Amino acid sequence: MPVIANTQRVLSRAVSAAAAARGARVETIGEGWIHRITLADRVRYVWGYAFDLNPAATHLLVGDKAATSDVLASAGLARVPHQLFLHPDMAGYMANFTGNWAGMNEFAQRHGWDVVIKDNAGTGGRGVYRVRTPAQLELAAQTLFQRVNAVALSPFVQAGEECRVILLDGEPLLALRKVRPSIVGDGVRTVLELLTARIAEAARAGAAGGGADALEGLDPLDTKTLCQVPPAGVALLLNWRHNLGQGASAQFVEVHDPAMAPSLKLARDAARACNLRFGSVDMLLTDTGPAVLEINGGVMVEYLSRIHPRGEAIAFDIYRRAFDRMFDTTGSD
Repeated sequence: MPVIANTQRVLSRAVSAAAAARGARVETIGEGWIHRITLADRVRYVWGYAFDLNPAATHLLVGDKAATSDVLASAGLARVPHQLFLHPDMAGYMANFTGNWAGMNEFAQRHGWDVVIKDNAGTGGRGVYRVRTPAQLELAAQTLFQRVNAVALSPFVQAGEECRVILLDGEPLLALRKVRPSIVGDGVRTVLELLTARIAEAARAGAAGGGADALEGLDPLDTKTLCQVPPAGVALLLNWRHNLGQGASAQFVEVHDPAMAPSLKLARDAARACNLRFGSVDMLLTDTGPAVLEINGGVMVEYLSRIHPRGEAIAFDIYRRAFDRMFDTTGSD
C-alpha cells in the first residue's frame, strides 16, 4: 500500500467529519499525527490511533506484550504467554542480572524449540521471528537488540485463524477473522512462480495486493518456501503471521453468532482486566478455544478501510462512536 499523508488517513477524515457534525473544532498538530478537538469548553486529543478514552497506565500496559500477558495470567484468562528479556544495556536497572541467553534457551526448550521472538512493543508483525534452533534464536535476538531495548518470547501456537474484536466500553463494534494467504499448487510450478502469476493477474485486473504483501512479509529464514513445488490441489500457507498488512485477508464475523460467544467473552474479560475502554483484542483460535495474543490501545483500521468494499464506512462508524464517547454525547445516526 502506498504511504499517505497523516491528514488523509481514514481516521483523520472520520474525526473531522464527526467534529463538523457536532460543531467541534479540530486542529492538526505534528504533521497530522495529533488531533486536538475542542467542543465548547472541553478539549480532547487523538494521538496516532489512540483516542482520549483509555487511562494512561492502560495505554502503556497494553503496549507492553509481556506486561499484558502477566496481567491476563493474574486474572486467570487464556492467553499466549510472553516472557520479557531486556537489553544488556539495561543491566543497571535489573537486580541480579546474569544475562539473557540461559533464560531464552530455557524458555525455548520448555516450548519444544518452536518459539516466536518479537519487539516487546512492536506492531504490524514487524520485528517478529519464528525460531526453531539456538542459532536462529541468537541471530533474531541480536537483530532485535540492535534497535530495541526489550524483546518478548512466546511459544508458537498452531491456530488456523486469528480473531480481532474492537470494543468500546465492553460493546463489540467489529469482529473479524484474519485468514492467512495461501497458494494452491499445480504440481509443476514453484511457489514463487505461482505467486508471481497471481500478482501479475491481479495487476492486470487492477486489484490491490494479489499476493505481493505476503511475499514482502516472508522471513529471510522462510524464503526457501518459494522454491517448493506444491502438489496439485494442495494449499500451502505463505505466511505464519496473521497480520493484514502482510497479506492476510479480513472476514467480518457477526458478533451475535453463537460460535463467537467464547471469543467475545474473552475479549470483554481481557479488556476489563486491563481497564481498556476503547481498543482491540487479538485472539488465536486454537483447538482448545481462544487465547489472547495481544491487546491494542489504538484502533487502526486503515488497511481494512482500503481493502474491503465497506471498509471505509465501517471505519467512519467506529471512529464516530469513539469521538462521541470522548465528549459523552450520543450523536445521531
